Amino acid sequence: MAATRLNRWLFVLLIVYIAGSCAVQLQDSAGGLVRWSGFSVLVPVTAAALLPMRRSLIIGLATLAASIVTYGFAIHGVSAGGRTVVITAVALSFALGLVVCRLRARRPNTPATVTRNRSCPPDPADSKPRSTPEAPHAVRVPPPGILPAALPQPAVVELAGHCRTGSGRLGMRAQWLDAIPLSGARVGLVAGAVTGPDAAASELRAAVRTLADVDLQPEELLAHLADVLARLRPDVRPSHDTQTAGTSTVRAQCLYAVYDPASCRCTIACAGSPAPAVITPDGTVTSLDLRQGPPLGQTDLPFEATEIDLPEGSTLLLYTHSDADAPDSGRDELLSALARPERCLDATCRSAVKALLHAPHTQVAVLAVRTHALDTRTVATWDLPADPAAVSYARSHIAEKLDAWGLTDAAPTTELIVSELVTNAIRHAQPPIQLRLIHHAGSLVCEVADGSSTSPHLRRARTFDENGRGLFIVAQLAERWGTRHSPHGKIIWAEHTHAPDQPTTTA
Repeated sequence: MAATRLNRWLFVLLIVYIAGSCAVQLQDSAGGLVRWSGFSVLVPVTAAALLPMRRSLIIGLATLAASIVTYGFAIHGVSAGGRTVVITAVALSFALGLVVCRLRARRPNTPATVTRNRSCPPDPADSKPRSTPEAPHAVRVPPPGILPAALPQPAVVELAGHCRTGSGRLGMRAQWLDAIPLSGARVGLVAGAVTGPDAAASELRAAVRTLADVDLQPEELLAHLADVLARLRPDVRPSHDTQTAGTSTVRAQCLYAVYDPASCRCTIACAGSPAPAVITPDGTVTSLDLRQGPPLGQTDLPFEATEIDLPEGSTLLLYTHSDADAPDSGRDELLSALARPERCLDATCRSAVKALLHAPHTQVAVLAVRTHALDTRTVATWDLPADPAAVSYARSHIAEKLDAWGLTDAAPTTELIVSELVTNAIRHAQPPIQLRLIHHAGSLVCEVADGSSTSPHLRRARTFDENGRGLFIVAQLAERWGTRHSPHGKIIWAEHTHAPDQPTTTA
């Protein structure tokens, strides 16, 4: 407010100076004295440096017009050479003022970028102070995109991410991209956006990471995320009634996908976001047919997940744009751009961003993911009967496979973990029972799947208790362990690192 008032007074002062200068020159010329105020040359440049562009142009044109009228027509005692010098000097000053206005109006359009082999500098918008949740009356101006300084880089995928703002107005909108390492060498992929007077992209991104650590299914994660949004923004009240849905001032979109490199399957759930695009290894470009869910906070209808097969080397593109009412807007332009082969994943991501900006959209965020697969050299699977004797078979399978992988030193710990997990599945769950061992990134992951949906709980057994020590032993031996549910039951997993076998030496 103070700056606007100062600009207004400066504008009026310059206009008064121009008028007064012309009046003084005309009065002096009536007495036979011709005088030129050299300060007139500085007026257009001063206005261009201090005032908004519209007022700067008014000042510059007024100065040029006043000089032409005064020295070209009103004052007759000026020589032709003097008249040319004065008008040329003011014209050059006006041109210099235009250059200054152009430089002030120019805004850098550098995208926030995250690629696999380098991290991007922080976006200048991220360094601006933001109001906190404790100041509800403060106006938030969200950054063009929220990206971590460097996306996690799981070995099972290659990542490239770009956030870019076009020439339109930003509006009250923020968007984010993320990749979350999960158990079993899987990875969670996120593309989201929030629109409203109090956008909460940072809070929702943190909530997605927290819910992903619990190993929720994608559709369950989005349902919990809608509850988180309702608690963060009390005006967001989901409803079963589709007529009253969408009345909230906060509108959030999110797409959450989980890629499993062992099965090369991807499970995707969507809440108002555009459907991802896929480039297969042979170059075919398609748009996925997802079960679209409503935006977060609009209704409390359940979300649905879609499972797709992604052959090794496929490229999956998750994206968001500013047209929340038309999620599929710009899809044809995107597919046409992706049909042209690019030299690398980052170039593909940039091409997708340019295509969506030309759609046009004022804000675009694209996450490009190239998938890899785990083969039989790093994954082993066994089906086990619901028989206590299967524990011995499981130990034998584990010992043989670790010996084949050259990890004999890790066999005692891994066998003990597998014994406890398989025993629990046989005693407290139901068939089918499957054991899977994954060797990935220097870690061994033991997974035991069964047909029961009951989750085990870690407890401390008393001195004379006959059971209750299995998970306690697993928790002591493993660096991480947990449970995740599947459509057919649950999977209990435990992960521990191993030291490479040391070659034996003889004296």
